[in-house]
Amino acid sequence: MCTFVPKYLNQLFNMKAKFFFTLPLCLLLAACGPSDTEYAQALVDEAKQLVDHGLWRQAHIILDSVHCTYPKEVAQRRIAKALEDSIIYLEAKRTLAFADSMMPPLLVQSDKLIKQFKYEKNEKYEDKGRYVHRLLNTGSNTSRNFLQAYVRDDRQTIVKSYYYGTFAVKQQQLTLSSQGEEVHFVGSNHAFEAEGWHEIMSLEDDQALQLLNFISTHSNDRIRVLGAGEKPTHTWVYYLNDNEKNALSQTYQLGFLMKDILRLEQMSNTANKQIMHYERKYLSSKP
Repeated sequence: MCTFVPKYLNQLFNMKAKFFFTLPLCLLLAACGPSDTEYAQALVDEAKQLVDHGLWRQAHIILDSVHCTYPKEVAQRRIAKALEDSIIYLEAKRTLAFADSMMPPLLVQSDKLIKQFKYEKNEKYEDKGRYVHRLLNTGSNTSRNFLQAYVRDDRQTIVKSYYYGTFAVKQQQLTLSSQGEEVHFVGSNHAFEAEGWHEIMSLEDDQALQLLNFISTHSNDRIRVLGAGEKPTHTWVYYLNDNEKNALSQTYQLGFLMKDILRLEQMSNTANKQIMHYERKYLSSKP
């Protein structure tokens, strides 16, 4: 007696047969393929070659992938970490060499320029001294509106807008304009009364350098200064004279140099710490 088997059942039987035949084969091939350890090792070897060729950034990326892709490969990750530390060490050595080469000419320039300044510090009340240009004589400015600028010995640049009047205006804005260009600033205000009403608005670091850069750029032009207080009617205008423009321009030059010197000092300090950390961790442990 013949049993009728529909065509689609034959196809189903054939598919099952193929599945049960190919499954062990796939498992066998998978077992014979590279392991996670071998993949991780290949990445570490590639990173080592990149380090040897000075391609440290690319090596960093590959070593990061070892940690992310193969978190259970502890041995290879330990090697990757040591290699990452060696890259940081090499980068720190290069940074230190760069800072050491750039620092001397900047110090020469600043020492030459600083002769135009006088150093002021109230030992009783101030932790930081400052370099003030000799042309910016504050003693003759007690009853007028003016700009003062200095570079502190922590290498930070400060600009102060002084207001003098018969009443408080709560000074908070300053606009400089020249040749159709203008820059606008908002700063912190300090007010006091002594033979008239005095207010000081302070700008620090980047804002101060931006204002001084505008003055330096327009040192040969007429520069208008517009101060503004809390109310729209509280405004005052004056123009910088040649001595002020010259002094503030040179203050900008000194402040810019000091900012570069500070940046190099910070780079050197960070690099030295990284070098010392690496040498303590690895070099000192060698027999």
